[in-house]
Amino acid sequence: MPAPSHRAALVTLLTCAALVACGEALGPPVEPPVEPPAPPTPTTIQTLSGGGQRTVQGLSLADAIVVRVLDAQGRAMSGQAVTFTPAAGQGSADPASATTGSDGTAATHWTLGPDPGQHTITIDAENATTTVTAVALDLEAELDTLFMAPTDTEINAVRADWAARDFSAADPRVELAERLDLAGSEVDLRIVSHSVAGVRHYGAILVPDGAAEGSLPILAYLHGGDGGVSIGDIQVAAFALGELRDSFVYVIPSFRAEPLVHGDSVWVSEGPPSPWDYDVDDVLALVNVAIETAPEAKADSINVFGGSRGAGVALLAGVRDPRIARIVAFFGPTYFFDDWVREIVREAALRMPRELTGVAHLDSTFIQPHIRGEYSRGNMRLELVRRSSTLFARDLPAVQVHHGSIDQTVSVSQAEALIAAMEALGRGAPDFEAYIYEGAGHDVFDLRAAIPRAVAFLARALGAGASEVVPEDLVHLREHDK
Repeated sequence: MPAPSHRAALVTLLTCAALVACGEALGPPVEPPVEPPAPPTPTTIQTLSGGGQRTVQGLSLADAIVVRVLDAQGRAMSGQAVTFTPAAGQGSADPASATTGSDGTAATHWTLGPDPGQHTITIDAENATTTVTAVALDLEAELDTLFMAPTDTEINAVRADWAARDFSAADPRVELAERLDLAGSEVDLRIVSHSVAGVRHYGAILVPDGAAEGSLPILAYLHGGDGGVSIGDIQVAAFALGELRDSFVYVIPSFRAEPLVHGDSVWVSEGPPSPWDYDVDDVLALVNVAIETAPEAKADSINVFGGSRGAGVALLAGVRDPRIARIVAFFGPTYFFDDWVREIVREAALRMPRELTGVAHLDSTFIQPHIRGEYSRGNMRLELVRRSSTLFARDLPAVQVHHGSIDQTVSVSQAEALIAAMEALGRGAPDFEAYIYEGAGHDVFDLRAAIPRAVAFLARALGAGASEVVPEDLVHLREHDK
């Protein structure tokens, strides 16, 4: 037998061999399990757009609030639940919750609460949070300030703006020339274009046959509405003038962004619309074209006839150009600071604009930008000033005004404002005549005796003997026709 020491060594050797064999049979040692990485969690919420807006209390913001959810590494997180919670009494969000898209963004529309002031909405995504603020405008308080009486500083600022404008006749062209029967008389019709304020403008000039050089006063016809003007429109005016129809060179401007139509032909003036403001520049520039290209025209006898929008433009043209001798204005706006205009602005601010000429333009260009805080109150007030001929009544030439007492398109308050301003200046007939027609609306044919009165007033432009056609009842500053 092996010695004891040899036996112990042998046992140890056999045990080790057995363990190695067992180890080989069982395979390699098992690694301890590795914990999977923790899923990413929202860490940051970015506001991409929609913060800091302003709107009227109780209305939805113009732009959606858009946010992006990021993890700790700044990666966008898709499929993440986001909630939008306005502070108590500060409106509602639609939707109140959303799931982020593949770019990690979510959006909501926020309708502000009924109280003015700063409003807050809280945005949550698990433990990440942020806030967005908006301002609810106190509409009535804003209107109180916006419609305060204009100051001399504001009026003088508008005068300075007007004085800096250039409405000279630039690059005039004849687009069409032909003969035309005008209410039974032959005239030369020219469709012309010219450049004013860098845009191409179109208009018409009509010259009666056989007139001597410098013998005919100019009569500019200014249309109402915002659908442009047709050469056919002057036929009614010429018919109303009767035997005087061959006594004028007629000027018919379109306004920028609007068409001039003759038969099947259409010419559209360039430039953005500018009711009552750059409309005036278009008129005065076309008058200058007529003076330069029609030898028969009397440069020192310019007369203007306008209805509705055209009447407002006519009065403003008379303020701006001392060459204008007389104006006939049918139911036009004269004062943009009265309660009628304030109510129109209020409705537009509440996103319910009236379907009236010029309102859509004023709403999109000035009112909504002002509500959003993008157009200052000071500039907004200047827009009202530059459309208010009443504020410049001292500069008006001879004027005759006609307005219906129940006009639902242009409130009779507009005529009344001009009447009050002229009375304050001591201006009356025959320099200023105004007629309010009881029970009449926004239609020249509803205004009894208005057409003969207008013809008699325009006849004075013809000089000697013209006064003989003035009816005896043209003696009151204001007359109510029954």
